[in-house]
Amino acid sequence: MKLTIYDLDGTLLARATFTPFLLFAAAQLAPWRLVFAPVWLLLMAAYKAGLVRRTALKHAGMRLLVGRPAPARLDQVAAAFAVIRIADLAPGARAALDRDRQEGRTVVIATAAYAFYARHIAAGLRIEHLVASEWQGQGSDQPNCYGPEKLARVEEWLTAQGYAGAHIRFYSDSFADGPLLDRADEAVFVTRNPRKAAQARARGWQVVDFSR
Repeated sequence: MKLTIYDLDGTLLARATFTPFLLFAAAQLAPWRLVFAPVWLLLMAAYKAGLVRRTALKHAGMRLLVGRPAPARLDQVAAAFAVIRIADLAPGARAALDRDRQEGRTVVIATAAYAFYARHIAAGLRIEHLVASEWQGQGSDQPNCYGPEKLARVEEWLTAQGYAGAHIRFYSDSFADGPLLDRADEAVFVTRNPRKAAQARARGWQVVDFSR
């Protein structure tokens, strides 16, 4: 069995999805919540300064800008958002996906994005398998599928699917995915930045530019 696993934000898609989703969802569900957008920017600054943990940041963003809509309504908004974001598929990512399918590889997305909208993006890209963060709707701090947690989630998924011995090719644009890149049989770092490319090559990873 041969698998190709893709990170989502900045890898398959050229840009991040979470802040755009928060703003899109607020506009669709309760436009008055957009008054909290400056608070969200302050929270992101606090995260970058190391004052707020990533999981807590994302849950705060959901509470501020999305609230607790009915699951069916949230799913409708997530589906509409996915239609827009699929257009952001990076050109090189499209070519890589075509190559995976020609090679008969099973394709998986492993992402820190929330599954309730990532699954619609995956479906739009004809990708059947998804490993993602979970949103329970109650504000509980479910671990974010990021860094070492992403590796652990992928390992659990591989075991559950019977793919534990599969050959893995993994694409990511983030050094936070270092644990999974190091675990992969083929580690491919996605960047057009020369400094990041040099760092990735120093770690033994291949480098590609998905912007073209």
